[in-house]
Amino acid sequence: MKVLDYFRRSGRAPTSSPPDETKFLALTEASAAIVLIVEDDIIRFANKAARGLGGIRGADLVGSRFSDLAHGDSRETLRQRLTGTTPASLDTPRRFELKMNGAPGSEPWIDLTLSPIGHEGRIALLAMGFEITDRKLAEGAMRESERRLRDLIENVQLISVLLDREGEVTFANEYALELLGLTEENVVGHNWFERVLPLERSGSMRDAFRERIAKGTAPHEEYEILTARGEPRVVSWNSTVLHDPAGAVCGMASIGADVTERRRAEKRLLHDALHDSLTSLPNRALFMDRLRRAMARLKRRPTQLFAVLFLDLDRFKVVNDSLGHLAGDQFLVQIGRVLSATLRAEHTLARFGGDEFAILLDDLDHKEDASRVVDRIFVALQTPIKVSGQDIFGTVSIGVAYSGGQYESAEDILRDADTAMYQAKTTGKSRFQVFDESMHQRAVGLLKLEHSLRRAADRNEFVLHYQPIVALSDERTVGFEALLRWNHPERGIVGPYEFMHLVEETGLIFRLGEWTLGEACRWLTEGAPTLANHLTVNVNLSGRQFSQGDLIEQVETVLSATGLAADRLKLEITESVIMENPEMAVDLLKRLRALGTHLCIDDFGTGYSSLSYLLRFPADTLKIDRSFVGALGKSNRNEDIVGAIVSLARSLDMAVVAEGVETVEQRNMLGALGCQYGQGYLFSRPLDGDRARAFVQ
Repeated sequence: MKVLDYFRRSGRAPTSSPPDETKFLALTEASAAIVLIVEDDIIRFANKAARGLGGIRGADLVGSRFSDLAHGDSRETLRQRLTGTTPASLDTPRRFELKMNGAPGSEPWIDLTLSPIGHEGRIALLAMGFEITDRKLAEGAMRESERRLRDLIENVQLISVLLDREGEVTFANEYALELLGLTEENVVGHNWFERVLPLERSGSMRDAFRERIAKGTAPHEEYEILTARGEPRVVSWNSTVLHDPAGAVCGMASIGADVTERRRAEKRLLHDALHDSLTSLPNRALFMDRLRRAMARLKRRPTQLFAVLFLDLDRFKVVNDSLGHLAGDQFLVQIGRVLSATLRAEHTLARFGGDEFAILLDDLDHKEDASRVVDRIFVALQTPIKVSGQDIFGTVSIGVAYSGGQYESAEDILRDADTAMYQAKTTGKSRFQVFDESMHQRAVGLLKLEHSLRRAADRNEFVLHYQPIVALSDERTVGFEALLRWNHPERGIVGPYEFMHLVEETGLIFRLGEWTLGEACRWLTEGAPTLANHLTVNVNLSGRQFSQGDLIEQVETVLSATGLAADRLKLEITESVIMENPEMAVDLLKRLRALGTHLCIDDFGTGYSSLSYLLRFPADTLKIDRSFVGALGKSNRNEDIVGAIVSLARSLDMAVVAEGVETVEQRNMLGALGCQYGQGYLFSRPLDGDRARAFVQ
């Protein structure tokens, strides 16, 4: 049967003139459309475009089963379309997409239209279509991309929400719902800002969102949301504006990262950077920042008044040494609490480290306000602080500096408060001192003196003078006390009262103390004429020297290097130094005594030792302080005190040396009281090494 016969049966081909079969075939062969004629599922005709599908040649295509061309995934669809083709549906073409057989991964797709043609009860199908393989591949790729994107959004640990122009949620991923503790029904379709923000902030945030939508902007932002449990979470958002097909803004897509823990960690780090780890008080950095702000306000408002208080605990070392550093730390914490309780909220209390604190009293009405705060501090510290089961009374020395136009920087006013505190401490402790310019001048002088002292040590400007110690019975010289002097290049010989406190504070005492010990021992053993073997030399040990860890080794080294017999060296330690830590002192004195050296307790009677401790000290000499000697002859009470000291020494089998003997009357009274030895201007002033040797001769 010829192709056109099918069309004649259905009335689709013209009958007025004989159709030209050749022309019809030429048209279908040249068409890009796929043309098939199928009858009883057998392909009766296939044009060139159809024969190119799936690599099947035309000779093989005609006569094959039409349903065999469909891919297995599409055969059911094709079967349904073929089953529905009846004479009643001759005028209702059916269009659908059909996946064809082909090489795996490259199966062709066609957009197919089936048009029934029939006559006298016989049915055939005209199948016409176009290949849409590229379009289907693109659609598949898009669907795969969308699937991957959805999987990513659903599984990534980021909050993902889509909002319309009014802020209503059109999509929220699983992570967002899990973080909020809400179901999709409780979020999607609801206004985002009303759902996740506190009532007092939701309105302003919603209005700001609408304003950004109107402008088409989506800035990076960070704000806090509330979960269903009322827990605040900080979220950092990156958003982009969404547009509809016409280009109009239709909403916003937002991706948020939960940065709550990061912000908490940053807050903790910032707090730790600006606060003292022990007391949790502001540290020096935070204090200086607030002080600089106060200075800046002062420049804008010169009438503003504030004050800086610099505080230092008195005798804190005693707490550490007696109760231990842990108790010392607890004591500092308690001191911080006591000080805080005396201040108002706008004041700043800081710990600078060690036992130093500072207070900024901002926005004062009168200078007397600072004095009242100081008074409250002193009153509060009158109540003992319990540490390790013991009551400790804490006292502080306070320096006060008031704001004024003379200050250019925060460091300047803090420096002056520190200077005033030092002045308060040197004048008796547990008191306060207001800064004045004379203190600054003294401080500058001390700084210059410290510089000169360090230079003097490097230039060997220190020398030793020796004051004889004589027997009161016949004024026979029995020994010398080595005394440090500074041979200043401009001022000449300078006594220790001008520089010794700085030598202690700066740590030069360790270097000079070791030099003094060695120099005194060498002087006694070297030179001509050689001093008699019965003569001894007394060397003073300061409090810092006495507490250094290698004192025993240092003494042993000097004795070995100089060849001096240990019993010719007498080490002098003041009573007050010994009693700072009597238990440690007893042990150290015993170790020094074991070397064979003699030990003298200097300035006896001026400290606070008890008889029980004195019995334990392995000392062999007491030196009566010059204050007692100078008072002899002025009242019987002074004579009784000196007599009691001499009697105590005798009972303990200790020798007694009286210091500061300046008159014959004093010498005679001391002799009558039983004192054995003396030193002072009556016998000789301190002499340089050569003159001291000559004094003996």
